[in-house]
Amino acid sequence: MGVLIKRNVKLYFRDKVNMFFSLLSVLLIIVLFALFLGTGFAHGNAMIDSWLMAGVIAVAAVTTSLGALSVIVDDRQTKRNKGFYASPIRRSSIAAGYILGAFVVSVIMTAITAIGLTIYGLIRGGSLLSAPAYLQMAGIILLASISGTAMVCFIVSLIKTNSAYGTISTIIGTLIGFLAGIYFPMGQAPEFLRPVMVAFPPSQAAMLLRRITMADPIAYAFYAEPEYIQGFQDFMGYNLTLGNLEITAPISIAYLLITAAIFYGLSYLNMRKMVK
Repeated sequence: MGVLIKRNVKLYFRDKVNMFFSLLSVLLIIVLFALFLGTGFAHGNAMIDSWLMAGVIAVAAVTTSLGALSVIVDDRQTKRNKGFYASPIRRSSIAAGYILGAFVVSVIMTAITAIGLTIYGLIRGGSLLSAPAYLQMAGIILLASISGTAMVCFIVSLIKTNSAYGTISTIIGTLIGFLAGIYFPMGQAPEFLRPVMVAFPPSQAAMLLRRITMADPIAYAFYAEPEYIQGFQDFMGYNLTLGNLEITAPISIAYLLITAAIFYGLSYLNMRKMVK
């Protein structure tokens, strides 16, 4: 299984075009904020950048794993997977090789994205987070990668051709920014769409990250008007609710782990049948 993981990770990093397109959604979000959206906030660069950082990291965890999982479709279309399944390697190990390879790629690329955005924030006059905050962020990156890989792995396991994969990946890359509340604050979304956005796993990961990156900028921005903090947090997706249920951090973590387990299970079942 280790050989398959290494092979799949190498294939991703060897294909520079695939790497670029797996980060395209991330780059588009940054460009949109730099050119248009960032000027609409009244609380300074730190507030913009902290909100942007959380959302982009949540998106990167999904899109990079999606790029890494293109190997599943390619192996299926070229019939390489039949060679794998004809070998003495157990089918469970082959499926795990695909999944874990994508997870490794997601963690590496999402961590690089977080470092790049930290540097970007410093250039714009921001400050570093505390050491405990970065440790928490590292844990959430792992969680976001687990959840994001599971979700897109299930989708990719249903795809049989590279053309279909290209279409689906474009749709996912376009929709994820909207459904995760990245292109606009959650408070601006239509009422009927908000439950869908809250239930979308990357939205949960983005919320957890916002509670790390935005805590100090919010406290600073509203130090003279603390009565407005709650409303602002709700509007920006710092807090999430589903009906009367307030989504706390433990609930969000449990939700991400449960949905990941479900998607991984479904993906495993689909990948065991890929040779047929």
